[in-house]
Amino acid sequence: MLSKREEFKRGWTVVLASAVGAGTGVSALTFYTLGAFMEPLSQDMGWSRAQISAAPLFMTAASLIMGPVAGWLADKHGARPVAIFSQIMFVLAVAGLALTTEQIWTFYAGFFLLAFVGAGTIPITWTRAITGWFSSARGLALGFALMGTGVMGMIAPSLATTMIDEFGWRMAYVGLAAVPLIIGLPLAIVFFRDPPKAVTNPAQGAAGDEWGMTLGETVRTRLFWQMAAGFFIAAMGVGAILVHSVPLLQEHGLDRGTAAQVAGLFGLSVTVGRIFTGYLLDRMFGPTVAMVMFIAPALACVVMLVAGNNVLICALAIMIFGLAAGAEFDIAAYFVSRYFGRKNYGAIYGLLYTIFVVGSAVTPPMAGKVFDLYQTYDPALMAGIAIFLVAAVLCGTLGPYPKETYQP
Repeated sequence: MLSKREEFKRGWTVVLASAVGAGTGVSALTFYTLGAFMEPLSQDMGWSRAQISAAPLFMTAASLIMGPVAGWLADKHGARPVAIFSQIMFVLAVAGLALTTEQIWTFYAGFFLLAFVGAGTIPITWTRAITGWFSSARGLALGFALMGTGVMGMIAPSLATTMIDEFGWRMAYVGLAAVPLIIGLPLAIVFFRDPPKAVTNPAQGAAGDEWGMTLGETVRTRLFWQMAAGFFIAAMGVGAILVHSVPLLQEHGLDRGTAAQVAGLFGLSVTVGRIFTGYLLDRMFGPTVAMVMFIAPALACVVMLVAGNNVLICALAIMIFGLAAGAEFDIAAYFVSRYFGRKNYGAIYGLLYTIFVVGSAVTPPMAGKVFDLYQTYDPALMAGIAIFLVAAVLCGTLGPYPKETYQP
């Protein structure tokens, strides 16, 4: 079995391409920037925050269809062709948002389309390759590979806000489309590779990658549905905070520019959370790590409720939320590979990811409705405390890994 250092020496280029690909894909580029577009869209189109916040629901509808399909295609044909084709189509779809009309269904249709054609840019493809190239350092490698979404979350709100202020929201979407075209796609073409079987198996040093439950076997287990429920509930809390981070901070007295900068700390802490969680997963029992990482945002909800207009306290709460958001994809990918094996990883993770996306999409419009009704996000934050605590219990009590999988 290769050491952690040897695995990274062999597979660092795949990690790099995965990090940039994930960061410039559906799960980061459009989701992290929606809050920055909320006010200009409302002013220009006359839409409410609840209406704008409903856009992720249409992304979810597309993911329900294409998430498992993208995973199945990655299992059958490899992650590389799926990822590259989706990146090309995603670029066109994001640019197409500039054509949105005053009829809000065109905005929703655009979000549905970008998630449909860009399904191969979500973590399914990138993590499938990583779990094949890495075994003893799998957790940390997943953390580095997925930290691209955190980096994007750190820079995207301010980037989008700047482009909106300079060129308007329509050209800002064209500018966002250039990011995966110029950065993500070239790196994927040059560096992203599926692990050859001859390389994967010796690195595993055990039967872990040879074993794997089918999707049908997996969905008949209590373990999968407990896991799915935990990630679904955690995603409900994170999704609402992520989409409404900029207006939430504005409620606490920050101007839009400052709010966008502070919201960028969300991305910074996502990056830290990904790497820190990956490090812990290689050294500690996964469910224990999950429980700790999901209790943290419950505390952040409390912090935000008492923050007032204190910028430092608001920033602290946003960073704690980011740590939890950074942990989710990491832990989910790791759990699938350890509990269910890699043989059908793409299909299983595709289903789990779809459930996760549904959770992240249902609460943003609810939070927007709460604000429209009460002119404050406080009731939503109170609900968030309970949401994260329930997720911590569900994911923290999954039990031991199956004996068929390699355990670090």
